[in-house]
Amino acid sequence: MKPQSRQELQRWLGDTLQDSNRDNPRYWFPLTMPTYGIDEITEAIECMVDYQTSMGQRTRTFEKQFAEYVGAADAVMVNSGSSADLLLAYQLVNPMQPRLQPGDEVLVPVVTWPTQVWSVAMAGLKVQLVDVDPVTLNVDLDDLRKRITPRTKCLFAVHLMGNPCAMDALSAICDEYGLLLIEDCCEALGAKHGDQHVGTFGLGGSYSFFFSHHMTTMEGGMVTCRDEAQADELRVLRAHGWSRGLQNQVADASPQIDSRYLFVNWGFNLRPTELQAAFGIHQLAKLDAMNARRATLAARFESFVDQHPHLATPLVPASGTASPFALPVMLSGPLHDRRADLTTRLEEQGIETRPIVAGNLARQPAAKILGEIDPAAYRGADQIHARGFYLGLNPAFDDVLFQRMLDTLDECVAASLGTTRVRTAA
Repeated sequence: MKPQSRQELQRWLGDTLQDSNRDNPRYWFPLTMPTYGIDEITEAIECMVDYQTSMGQRTRTFEKQFAEYVGAADAVMVNSGSSADLLLAYQLVNPMQPRLQPGDEVLVPVVTWPTQVWSVAMAGLKVQLVDVDPVTLNVDLDDLRKRITPRTKCLFAVHLMGNPCAMDALSAICDEYGLLLIEDCCEALGAKHGDQHVGTFGLGGSYSFFFSHHMTTMEGGMVTCRDEAQADELRVLRAHGWSRGLQNQVADASPQIDSRYLFVNWGFNLRPTELQAAFGIHQLAKLDAMNARRATLAARFESFVDQHPHLATPLVPASGTASPFALPVMLSGPLHDRRADLTTRLEEQGIETRPIVAGNLARQPAAKILGEIDPAAYRGADQIHARGFYLGLNPAFDDVLFQRMLDTLDECVAASLGTTRVRTAA
């Protein structure tokens, strides 16, 4: 029978979700699990029932709530985290208000998700890859200084795996050399330096709401802004160069132009849907609790790693507060060349693994797009490339499941070392 009310719909969805909640046939400890439920689904269905599926009032509500959460002046939602990076990059070369010129250099960490690099290159700017410290997984400050040239105009910081960069040091370098600062926070929603959320230190920050991230709108992303004027600039770039949706309307260029079809700049179509925003509103309300659970499990994992001298987790800056995205591991000693053996064992035992994003991006085939680059020049990234991997982290993991994962990891480490298992405490 078709549900006739929101209450009936929620009961129907509850039964459906329970029936569909089956373990992954291959992985009992996957990278992620669903964090959404009846509230998100009901709100999304109501969008469709009301025929409000294109970007609208829910999107604007979510933008305001998100900006308030991270302490930004405003925020602009887009259809993915990669699109958020794209908007940040194209804002630098906005023809109506250019901040950089074609060919200007932008510093980007060599260990990151590739679309962050491509967004800068597609905007006509020169990517200057910077090495990454394998201890923190974030930009190597010494290498960063070495790669600054007179043509360097911007730093695109990345807070990898939820570990915040040392923003005091990065901000000081940007001030010293007159560099613009933008931030990729796609894996770091909730991370802070001091009392300030990442993504609010520079011109803007990008966030991702992909299925496996801190909160999800399935696909979706956000860009934080310093002020309303910048937010309006991004809204134009987000949607065709169109004036529709601006908070501060512009004057018509000519009385012969219909104000409903007024185009004031170039632009893309990176708009989200109301269904994504509907998910986001409910997910944001759950974010603190989900992040707290992630932090609790990550702390248990760090205690486990402390028992194993050949495993390490990223070092958090003294003034930083991490928002764990996953469980990254660096191997050392007799395990330094045993990553493939260890991850194969884990996969065979039902624990899903991944390398630390793209590893040394300079070693990826697509890196030739950026010109002549010596992959060996990025020694820290090479260590991550060869010795790093990560396991899943999700607030839906219960304590029993998590302990089973730790025990299995302990057994697999021992097998790779050819030693007796180190028992872990529950």
